[in-house]
Amino acid sequence: MTEPLVTPCPPCPAGVSEHEWADNVSDPAAYSGAAPDRSREQLVTNGQGELLGRFREVLLRTDDLEWVDKTLAGLSQRLLWRDDATGASIALVRFLKGAGIPSRHSHASNQFMFCLSGRYTYLPTGLTLTRGSFYWNPKGSMHGPTLAEEESVLLETYDGPHYPTQPEWYTDPADAR
Repeated sequence: MTEPLVTPCPPCPAGVSEHEWADNVSDPAAYSGAAPDRSREQLVTNGQGELLGRFREVLLRTDDLEWVDKTLAGLSQRLLWRDDATGASIALVRFLKGAGIPSRHSHASNQFMFCLSGRYTYLPTGLTLTRGSFYWNPKGSMHGPTLAEEESVLLETYDGPHYPTQPEWYTDPADAR
């Protein structure tokens, strides 16, 4: 296991008691993605000596993160945050021009997408996301296939697991998480 990133604990802000500042930590890290890995401030252990992460505000410079290819050609992501217990997640997803989801499908939770750039179209309905568009696909709602008419970057959020079963277009089960 890799040692967690350790940086000095920041000083207590003015107007905040030392007790409040000392107790201002999250639950033990049960998260994955880039955010938790970049937010640890110091090593903290519980009474049994188990390492806990200490979290405060988290700032990611998404341009510093690598795009990670998925097994669907033309799709990559920058995973920002995931709650491994619930499957909820936040990621930047990028579809290259001509890529898209190849078939009709539904999700096991609500899907929210905000288009940062590009043109991303839901083919059966003609609904097209462009810069500034917000899209909500309610849990269980059938949609797709889709096509990126140009390279498209979307902020994608799920409030639970992505799919009820692994879609056939992914050969790696991790891509369906």
